[in-house]
Amino acid sequence: MSAFGRKNGPAGIKPGFGIARPMQGGAPKEEIRGGDQFPPLDMTALPTEAPLDPLSAPTSQMQRNADAMQRLSDRANAEHAPDAGPQGFEASVHKIKEQVLPRLLERVDPEAAATLTKDELAEEFRPIIMEVLAELKFTLNRREQFALEKVLVDELLGLGPLEELLADPDVTDIMVNGPEQTYIEKKGKLQIAPIKFRDEEHLFQIAQRIVNKVGRRVDQTTPLADARLPDGSRVNVIVPPLSLRGTAISIRKFSAKPITIDMLAGWGAMSPKMATALKIAGACRFNIVISGGTGSGKTTMLNALSKMIDPGERVLT
Repeated sequence: MSAFGRKNGPAGIKPGFGIARPMQGGAPKEEIRGGDQFPPLDMTALPTEAPLDPLSAPTSQMQRNADAMQRLSDRANAEHAPDAGPQGFEASVHKIKEQVLPRLLERVDPEAAATLTKDELAEEFRPIIMEVLAELKFTLNRREQFALEKVLVDELLGLGPLEELLADPDVTDIMVNGPEQTYIEKKGKLQIAPIKFRDEEHLFQIAQRIVNKVGRRVDQTTPLADARLPDGSRVNVIVPPLSLRGTAISIRKFSAKPITIDMLAGWGAMSPKMATALKIAGACRFNIVISGGTGSGKTTMLNALSKMIDPGERVLT
C-alpha cells in the first residue's frame, strides 16, 4: 500500500507519485551528472572547524535547539513546582507561626482583639508572644520577633498571607487558585507567589473576612461575590461548588498615586495632542466610550478623564 492508499502493482504499470523516471530518447544513455555548472566539491579544501552558519552545521544547530528546549523545560518546572513556597528567613518565621498561633488564640479574646488597631494589638501581643515562645523553648532575635508579630497580627486582623502581596507596590494583580497556588502579576509578568495558606478552611476564612467588610457574604448558596478593599482594590471571590479547586480570590490593585492624563502622555501612552483632545472632550461633557481587554487600562483612563469633569457637575454611576 502506497502513501496515497493505492496498491503497488507489478512492473509496467504507471508509477505512483514521487517515483521519477528518466525521459527515453534516441540518444545513447549517459551517466546522469549534476552538470558542468555545479562542479563536484573538493572535500580537502573545506574548513575543518565547525562553521558558524547553522544551515551548514545541522548537528550543531540541533544540539543548540535541544539545549534551549531543556533550559525552557527546567525554567517551567521551577516556576510551576507544586512545592514552591517561602524560603529561608520567611519559611522559618512561618513555621514558628504555625506553632505559636494556636497557643496565642487560647490566651486572646477575639472580640476584644477586634476592637484594637494593628499597632495596639501588636503592643498587647508582644508579652504574650514572648511567653508562648518561652514555653516552646524558641529563641528569636529582634528581627525575627518583629517579623513574627507582623505575621500573627496579619493573621488575626488582616488578610493573612495576602498582606505582604498587598503591601508590595509592584504587584498589580493577585490570583489565588486554592490554598496551594497563588499567581501575581508583577511589572507586567505573571509568576508564582511565595505564599501558601494552611488549608482550604484558612483560605475560606480570609475570603469571608474580605466580603464581610462590605456587608456581603459568600457560601454554598451564594458562591460568587464582588467586593472592594479599603484602598479601592477590586476583589472577586468564588467558592465551591462554583469553583472546582477550592476558594478562588482575584484582587486587582490600583496605584496609590492617582494617574492623570498628563502622566499618561509623559509615559508615552498617548501623544500630547491626544491628551489635549481628551481634556477638551472631558471638560465639554462629550460622550466618550472606553473599551478594551482585561488589564488594558480602562479604569485608569476613566479615572484620568473624570478629573476633567467640572466640580459643579453631578456624576451618576
